[in-house]
Amino acid sequence: MVSQRNEENDFLYRDFWLSHLQSGGVLSEDKGGGFYVAFSRDQPQKVYVQHKMREQSTKIWNLLAGGAAVYIAGSANKMPSDVLAALEEIISLEGGVTKEVAARWIHALEKSGKYHVEAWS
Repeated sequence: MVSQRNEENDFLYRDFWLSHLQSGGVLSEDKGGGFYVAFSRDQPQKVYVQHKMREQSTKIWNLLAGGAAVYIAGSANKMPSDVLAALEEIISLEGGVTKEVAARWIHALEKSGKYHVEAWS
């Protein structure tokens, strides 16, 4: 999932990502992937990556349950904590566990190198 302000100005490597989304590409639905973008300033109501995550909660849970890694990159402002909260909600809802168990699950991902945040100001 990618979150930026404007598609026209901020969708870095657009052609690269979209080429991998096409049939047979590593991000394609037929390979079990998917690629979702959130451009927060392209519509009246802001849409952020955590909104897209919640829309795809079952898919995210299935990927996580299958051993997927989580890489979060972007603004150090509120984004990392908002994404973490969304991920905890998804694990809790889809995994049928409490938020505390979900938080421990994410901590275990982090310890194993499967949860990484790259954030900057």
